[in-house]
Amino acid sequence: MKKRLVLPMVILMVISLVPAVGQAKEQPEEFRAIWVDAFHDGIKTPEQVDKLVQDVKEANANAVIVQVRRRGDSYFNKTLEPRSQDPALQPGFDALEYLIEKAHQEDIEVHAWLTTLPIWNSLYPPKSEEHVFNQHGPSASGEDYWLTESITGDNRSGADYILDPGHPDAADYTADQYVNVVKQYDVDGVHLDLVRYSDPTWGYNPTSVDRYLAQSGTEHIPEPEDPQWKDWRRQQVNNLVRQVYLRSIAEDPDVKVSAAVIAWGKGPETMEEYKQSAPYSTVLQDWNRWLEEGIVDLAIPMNYDREHVPLQKAWYDLWIEWEKDHQYDRQIAAGPGSFINTIEGTLAQIDRALQPSAEGNQLAGVSLYSYASTNNSGIDNDRFYQALSQDSEYGEPVFSEPAAIPDMPWKTNPTKGHLMGYLTDKDGEPVDNGKVMLRGSEGKTYQFKTDGNGFFGLTDLPDGHYVAKIDGETGEGAAKPLDIQAGEVTETKLQVKAVPQSSN
Repeated sequence: MKKRLVLPMVILMVISLVPAVGQAKEQPEEFRAIWVDAFHDGIKTPEQVDKLVQDVKEANANAVIVQVRRRGDSYFNKTLEPRSQDPALQPGFDALEYLIEKAHQEDIEVHAWLTTLPIWNSLYPPKSEEHVFNQHGPSASGEDYWLTESITGDNRSGADYILDPGHPDAADYTADQYVNVVKQYDVDGVHLDLVRYSDPTWGYNPTSVDRYLAQSGTEHIPEPEDPQWKDWRRQQVNNLVRQVYLRSIAEDPDVKVSAAVIAWGKGPETMEEYKQSAPYSTVLQDWNRWLEEGIVDLAIPMNYDREHVPLQKAWYDLWIEWEKDHQYDRQIAAGPGSFINTIEGTLAQIDRALQPSAEGNQLAGVSLYSYASTNNSGIDNDRFYQALSQDSEYGEPVFSEPAAIPDMPWKTNPTKGHLMGYLTDKDGEPVDNGKVMLRGSEGKTYQFKTDGNGFFGLTDLPDGHYVAKIDGETGEGAAKPLDIQAGEVTETKLQVKAVPQSSN
């Protein structure tokens, strides 16, 4: 919160006589990021990092979203996974640590982008025996097998082998990667990507299917478009995002959790159309709910539409209008795809993204994909960064002056707190799909379920005293008194001491 300076009346009168041109102009607040992928150069040597920071500064941008986990591997040293086999990565070089040091010197935020569920993309296995692909990929069996499968039994989607978010161990392993980065590095944020299914034909990992059959009470493997099965898989993705969010901010309340999300095809104009759109219906990624629930701080829809194709331009405009009006108490930044547009086209898309909606709502800013490919015309990337901040043959600049990162008041001036915990049985084993109730001092009751490892959580709870208890359908156990404090994550554990009689 900015402090207001109170000046004596005489001084105010003198100031009012100063010509307007002499007054300091307030710096705008816009999130201006560039996605930097690890399949191209950008962070693999100190020289590349120095150039990246220089380019971001040149563009009057203020953040980088940098891929430091490509496919179950790391571009940093304090890692739970093997370092990348990428031959362009300088041996021993901690790309993330060096980038943070250099970027923070220039007031540039660093968001660590970790590819979420894809873990390998080659016909040849990783060299490290410890790699998750070698431990839990095609050669594994039973509950040790973590890959998602299609209904026909395929375990490779395109080039990628992908973990199944419905497998409890795979979900926990994935969340651990994000939390480790927050623990080990002074990142401004962590960024989820590819936290979804490929399409409705995927999600058939045997452990996931067994969980669904047990919870739904059905006996037959469901068809891909079965509404109940699709909803269950959406919940698995929601559960993973919720765990990443709560565990990350429990470690560092200031860290920002963002996600690159799908915005394919025609943008929605109503909630009914949103539920028919690609993110919700095709890849089972309900990112509107993530914002509404408060389990991401910033969503960045990948608005990869061609400005020079009238139909795609219309799709883009529908999506950004939806985005502006559906931020809830969090933020959205549009994600134009510069790689498929001319420089003029990208400038036009940025300009429209930064304008208010018909209802007067504005986005937090934009993130541009990508650092390696800034246009579809073969024009040098340096000219793109100059065009963002300076007059050029491509049009007026969209970042004509530096901008501050928009405030996130739920972090800088919090009024609500959060809860996370685990539910176990009498032997200490996690309770899957267990029901938990939370009652506040004013009598308000919240009900929620555990994920496959017994994890549960709620965001944005009012300050105060609460009691957490196990729902009678799940079993009996001692109630836990809790205090929720603004800006903090309260952690707890519940244990089932006796199961319902009907379950005996």
